[in-house]
Amino acid sequence: MIACGKSHFLGLDRAGNVWAMGDDTFGQCGQAVEVRQTTFPFLEVKHSFPVRVDVPEKVVKVVCGYHHSLAITENGSLFGWGYNNMQQLSNSESY
Repeated sequence: MIACGKSHFLGLDRAGNVWAMGDDTFGQCGQAVEVRQTTFPFLEVKHSFPVRVDVPEKVVKVVCGYHHSLAITENGSLFGWGYNNMQQLSNSESY
């Protein structure tokens, strides 16, 4: 399964692993939050090759928004990462 956002995509392999590639400026590829800018100006981060996203359960479906990503697991859990400016990932106001 493949899902596409504005400038990133997610791939789901048969084992339930999520792979991401493309623009990760807002964390939409699920990588390295400790080095990411949390305020403007955001520093551009891009992945030219697929990187594995650490999801703690086997994933059965992936979807992408403009600058965010979501994964649904076989247990029914929902995981999301990326830009949360309109609280599309949670009702938390934190980055």
